[in-house]
Amino acid sequence: MRKKQIILIHAVFWFVMLFFIGLETIPSVGKITYNVIAADYFLYAFSFIVFFYLFYLFISKKHLDKKGIRNIIIFGLLFVIAITIPIAFIYISFLAKEVFDLNGKTFLITTAKYYLSFLETNFLFALSGALLKISLLRYENIMKQKEAEKQLVKGELALLKSQMNPQFLLNTLSEIKSLIEQTPEKAVYSVEKLSEIMSYMLYETSTEKVFLDDEINYINNYLELHNIRLRNGVIDFKITGDTKGVMIPPLIFMPLIENAFRYADVTENNPGITIRLLKNKKDLIFSVTISNCRIPIKDISEDNPEEKSIKRRLDLLFGDKYKLEINRESKSYKINLIIVLPPS
Repeated sequence: MRKKQIILIHAVFWFVMLFFIGLETIPSVGKITYNVIAADYFLYAFSFIVFFYLFYLFISKKHLDKKGIRNIIIFGLLFVIAITIPIAFIYISFLAKEVFDLNGKTFLITTAKYYLSFLETNFLFALSGALLKISLLRYENIMKQKEAEKQLVKGELALLKSQMNPQFLLNTLSEIKSLIEQTPEKAVYSVEKLSEIMSYMLYETSTEKVFLDDEINYINNYLELHNIRLRNGVIDFKITGDTKGVMIPPLIFMPLIENAFRYADVTENNPGITIRLLKNKKDLIFSVTISNCRIPIKDISEDNPEEKSIKRRLDLLFGDKYKLEINRESKSYKINLIIVLPPS
């Protein structure tokens, strides 16, 4: 918590407390002089402030365990009981001298009354100071823990995000090499697309969110590079809805697309891979369908590393604000991702 916020908490606390202490002096108006009322008020207030900050300043992180809190309760109570004795004596000496004129049992009862009055309020303010400090320390620990978890998640997301399929890069470079000799213009076009892809991955995905339109452009570049070595019509990618201004985590759809090329038999069906992106008012729906898998569906286990990695990243990014549906049929394989969009 920031220093200004802590100061504000203290200021509000003492404004309220001193105000109510002042209200307790109202019944004395007209019965005793204003000097006595003021002295009574400031002596009580001074006593409360001292006890509050003695405990507030004493308590540190080492007292947050069960043993530390138990020791504070025991020794704190003994301290308050002991130190209240001279405070009550000072109060009686300056503001209730008539008590000393009393004798025997009456003197003891009256003195005990003043002592218990101070003891009750001193204990409450000592407890308030201790509880406030413990609360602030626990809040600080929680914030540090959350920040550490946040950094851990960021690191894990960065690792997952950086896992571009190396086979795609090798295949693309190999294809460009062959195109240089056969059709140089296609080779130049491929290099431009690959350059855009690498530039996007290196410079645009360092932020937590990117524009959906930029992500779509990246996907188009990726698919066009695949189209160079595949027959036209093998990949069918369509977008529905207004995507302008929508922000999403970068490269969130790429593992789903890479899975499609990993499993799809792109030599037969037209299209072999169908990709759909639908943007409606509340959801963003992204689906990838493989019409003919090159490996048996039964061999794509439900806990395969690719799917586990996808689910892990989605859990980190969206928590319970997404739904991932995977359908395995005889030869087809479909992944449907539904992301709940934040209110605009």
